[in-house]
Amino acid sequence: MSHRKIDLSAAVSLVVANMIGTGVFTGLGFQLLSHNHGFTILALWIAGGIMAFLGAVCYAELATRLPQDGGEYNFLSKVYHPALGFMAGFVSATVGFSAPIALAAASLGTYAHGIFPALDINIVGTAVIVGIAAIHATNLSAGVQFQKVFTLIKVLLIAVFVLAGIFYGNAQGISLGYSDLSAGEIMTAGFAVNLVYVSYAYSGWNASAYLAGEIVKPEKNLNRSIIWGTLLVTVLYVLLNTVFIMSAPMDEMRVATEGVNAFKPKEVGMISANYIFGAWGGKVMGGVICILLISTISAMIIAGPRVIQPMFGKIPAFQILSKTSEKGNPVRAILFQTILALLILWTASFDSIMQYIGFTLTIFTTLTVAGVIVFRIKNGKPNGYRALGYPVTPILFIAANIWVCHFQLVNKTTESLIGFGTALLGIILYFISTDRISKTS
Repeated sequence: MSHRKIDLSAAVSLVVANMIGTGVFTGLGFQLLSHNHGFTILALWIAGGIMAFLGAVCYAELATRLPQDGGEYNFLSKVYHPALGFMAGFVSATVGFSAPIALAAASLGTYAHGIFPALDINIVGTAVIVGIAAIHATNLSAGVQFQKVFTLIKVLLIAVFVLAGIFYGNAQGISLGYSDLSAGEIMTAGFAVNLVYVSYAYSGWNASAYLAGEIVKPEKNLNRSIIWGTLLVTVLYVLLNTVFIMSAPMDEMRVATEGVNAFKPKEVGMISANYIFGAWGGKVMGGVICILLISTISAMIIAGPRVIQPMFGKIPAFQILSKTSEKGNPVRAILFQTILALLILWTASFDSIMQYIGFTLTIFTTLTVAGVIVFRIKNGKPNGYRALGYPVTPILFIAANIWVCHFQLVNKTTESLIGFGTALLGIILYFISTDRISKTS
């Protein structure tokens, strides 16, 4: 197993880096369109963390039993049918990684523009994507060390920001306690739709599953990396949003609904830092968040090609994308993902893409968690790691995601249908490809 280069610390750093990114530094601005109470906002982030943890313990079981690269592509192919696995892999390749890379790059560009207004958001985002992709395409070991360092910096800087925010105190005088008004907000469709933003912020808790074939001692380290990473990020997210809503006026963080900046992300981290540290400190914090987003982009550029490479390797028309370098790096898959991310960065709307990503990925994470139940029925209990609280944990996760998807489909119909369309395109591509294979064999 000498080819395995990713140890436990690197696997945890991948999970943390994939999770902490665009969502937590932009999502609050959209959530404030529907909610005005601190308790409701924190309830959203706690609920999102609970859902992520439920999913994490279930993914950890599947990842331990099926420790190969590919994530949902690998799981759904083995548990259900290769067609469903290919559909999930296609969605991961086109939506699950390329689109979040584009969003993270756009967020980084937005923060950089806030510091230096002369900078163009998309040009900054493009430079970062291309630069990081070049590092990972050149050398996996160097890329892993790069990832470890930037993730450590990310966690330390967030901890410093949270401590400063707590020390600064509740400057806005906002109550974080329970009230009848906040309870009413929790029972609305807006709360369910906002869980999509939150779920997107938590997405990435399954990141190490995509590199299972390259993790040292996957039977032990896979489940640890997924669960430890998810718990750490949940704590950081709740603390971060507590600081955001205590330090800065909600009106300033809420995204605009009219004008040239309608539904464009707000730099909530920088706005909060302006109130905590002053204008100069706010710009410094904006630069810090740019560094954090570099770590996020890096983690997704590592994980995404590990889905593209094995999936397209089985289809003659796309095998060119599965070729690896002499060092075993999926260079062509990295190039393919980079091109997709750049196309999305330059053509897509931030809000619609975030909703589209959240809905589409929720479908496949739900199917994967349901796969824990199906796989146990087919193959019995695992000898090693078992999902904590089974069968309650997968059932709760599935029910919560169905509830969120229902409200998403009703309230964000266009984005949801585009998500369905992407999945259907994947299944069509699969059957066209397999039909050609059968005719030539």
